[in-house]
Amino acid sequence: MTGTSEENEVGGQGASASPAGKDPVPALPLIARLVRISFPYWSQILAVALFGAAFSAMRYLRAWLIQPALDDIAIPAMAASADVNPIDLVDPDRLILLGGLLFLTLVVTPPAMVGRMYLGNRIVACVRRDVDQTVARRLLHAPLSRHETRSTGDFLSRAMADTQLAMRTLDVLYREMMINVLMLVGGVIAMFTVSWQLASLGLVTVLPLALVLRFFGTRIHRKTERRQESQSDLLQRLVTMLAGIKEIKIFRGQDVEDERFAAETNRYFRRGMRVVWNQVLAKGTTEALNQTLGAVLISLGFYFVLNGLFDLTVGKLANFAAILMTVYKPIKGLTANFSNISESVAGAGRLFDLMDLEDERAGDEGAQAMPNSFDRIRFRDVDFSYAPNAKDASAVLQGVDFEVARGEFVALVGRTGSGKSTLVDLLLRFYAPTQGQIQLDDIDISRIDRNDFLDHVAVVAQEPFLFDETILENIRYGRREATQQEVERAAIAASAHEFIEAQPKGYQTLVGESGSQLSHGQRQRIAIARALLADPDILVFDEATSALDTMTEKAVQEAIDATRGDRTVFVIAHRLSTIREADRILVLEGGRIAESGNHDELLAQGERYAALVAASDRG
Repeated sequence: MTGTSEENEVGGQGASASPAGKDPVPALPLIARLVRISFPYWSQILAVALFGAAFSAMRYLRAWLIQPALDDIAIPAMAASADVNPIDLVDPDRLILLGGLLFLTLVVTPPAMVGRMYLGNRIVACVRRDVDQTVARRLLHAPLSRHETRSTGDFLSRAMADTQLAMRTLDVLYREMMINVLMLVGGVIAMFTVSWQLASLGLVTVLPLALVLRFFGTRIHRKTERRQESQSDLLQRLVTMLAGIKEIKIFRGQDVEDERFAAETNRYFRRGMRVVWNQVLAKGTTEALNQTLGAVLISLGFYFVLNGLFDLTVGKLANFAAILMTVYKPIKGLTANFSNISESVAGAGRLFDLMDLEDERAGDEGAQAMPNSFDRIRFRDVDFSYAPNAKDASAVLQGVDFEVARGEFVALVGRTGSGKSTLVDLLLRFYAPTQGQIQLDDIDISRIDRNDFLDHVAVVAQEPFLFDETILENIRYGRREATQQEVERAAIAASAHEFIEAQPKGYQTLVGESGSQLSHGQRQRIAIARALLADPDILVFDEATSALDTMTEKAVQEAIDATRGDRTVFVIAHRLSTIREADRILVLEGGRIAESGNHDELLAQGERYAALVAASDRG
């Protein structure tokens, strides 16, 4: 099963897991969807069923052999006179048949059990592989807004713990429940062939048993859903602790964080024990029903034998008792199966919620290719709100309207919260305008294939992210086919080549998690080199030189200016010294463009930009 087929199966079905505080999705639709996901392995599922049927048949065949062994061999032999050889009383052909059937059970049972268990595990492992790939694909292609509105802990909990829990459902279905159902069906048929009267009485307990399982199953499912929510909160607390460990140590917050984490673990513990309590009650109740049923049926059987009723012999009663003992195991197993599935299927709901994240590529069907060249970028009356449907939502951008010629160097300045980063995020298509359009010439960028568009864009963020790979692979991330020489030229342009060569392994040096082995300034220069290597038509710098010293900043600025050509450059800047040579400076205030012009023009106006420059000079 490929990742694509799996994604088609699970995509576009709507959210499956209920938000916190609402009733969980019923278990049956979730189980049905899990089974559908495993359908590509139908041949292995069929093999598991056949192995299970063979195993079940051999178990009941062995139980059935008790009746002829007693009625045809043991009891006549005990009743025979002393001068008669018991073997002479047995039909040789009958004895050979019984011996052959016993040998058959010994030969078939072990391989049937091994095949059933191996293939059951293999199905679950294959589905887990497919689900993991689909989850990763969904996370990679989910809109940025989804990543920003959910915690890392929640994503990790769903992708790891809830996936594992959901796979337990399939494990129970294919490794345990299937054989238990086959054993139960075979046992019921076998009991009816021995004594339909006793078997019919046994069916009386089916209804109360079903009611018990349904009652506790619903409770277990609901409480497991809450337990998994607590697990997400617990994981998020741990992620936060690790991410903020420096601040925790600086402000001596260890005791506070310890208390918070203890509170989360206690909540998780309490909710987990509620699940366990309901599981124990379910098992105890069904055990009582099963034990009562067995005692009643055997007692009635003795009564029938002693009174010569229904042609029930000692052999048949022993046969029935043996079958009943064999049936008891799958009944007990099914009780545990229902309990386990009620718990694990709650993870499936939360997993499907993750797998049903919308795909940001969904609107690309029929999209046009990125034009080979364009003359201008235009924002046309663009409004944007992060929650456009909320009653109290405020617009982050309002009526933004400007045009940038190809090759222009445009700076975006303004106070914190004025909308600079949001404006760039709209250009990068992380979000779509609530109103208005962003155009390349006369083409709305939403009509251009997303991947094609982003192939012509590069970004250097204020907090650059590096992968736990070599410096070479980090620079080459934006253009993986680049040669070593091209990588080095980009590094030289970003004033990074010298410090890279000074590393123990040069360009092959591992940077550590998030670039932890490098300084902030070194990480930024590698990020700049990565952007320059991509050779984009649109280049965005989000306060990208903020961590560089004055000399390095000047060198990088000169490198950027030298490589501009007809490339359009957007710079978000707080250090206004970096944008004095910009072709145009847009001053944002309250989500609107308050001023527009070059450095000298805006300084001469003596208004907002001039005030920002004055404040920067004082700083």
